[in-house]
Amino acid sequence: MRLTLAASVILLATTQPGLADPCKEKFAQLLIHGNGPHPVTIRITTEPKGGKVSRNDFFFKATGHWMTVMTEPSNQPITLAYNNKMYTSADKGKSWKKVREMDSEKNRLDTIRNQEENAKTIKNATCGEEMLDGVAHDTVEADFDTVQQYKSSNHYKYWVNRESGWITKVTYDSKSAGYESFTTQLLEKTPDLKLPMPE
Repeated sequence: MRLTLAASVILLATTQPGLADPCKEKFAQLLIHGNGPHPVTIRITTEPKGGKVSRNDFFFKATGHWMTVMTEPSNQPITLAYNNKMYTSADKGKSWKKVREMDSEKNRLDTIRNQEENAKTIKNATCGEEMLDGVAHDTVEADFDTVQQYKSSNHYKYWVNRESGWITKVTYDSKSAGYESFTTQLLEKTPDLKLPMPE
């Protein structure tokens, strides 16, 4: 009897129109959690409307331990987070200057909460499939709004490796008051990543 009742509940949940959208739910999970807390190198290209293209490499080892290196323009300081402190280096990492204290775990949780709020605005979710560098990927894209202080309307698209579940590529098309940009991120697993650890 219990099995029959459970089966009926599941069937009802999956057949009621508008109750659940698997594609929308998948997009929400990608938006909120991304690839998770795995060491990763991200090559980022940002193309602002009417502005200069910029490129940077973002290296993430663990929560609160990451580094951003501008590659275009290349004359910008390196930014590093480590042990709840933010540092900058103007000499390509030979020396570090502490900028401020930070609460990395709070920042992580705040980001998750913000994306959970943003996910409530998801619409026009679409799922598909594409080959990327000869590898089969599932694609997930949708529109949503950023509802926090810097409000924007966005269209994100994710390429997810079908075998590993790893997000290999993301594009962000964002529009806010007086600013529009298109950003491409290429994500690579780097389990042996080593980053500076200033004393």
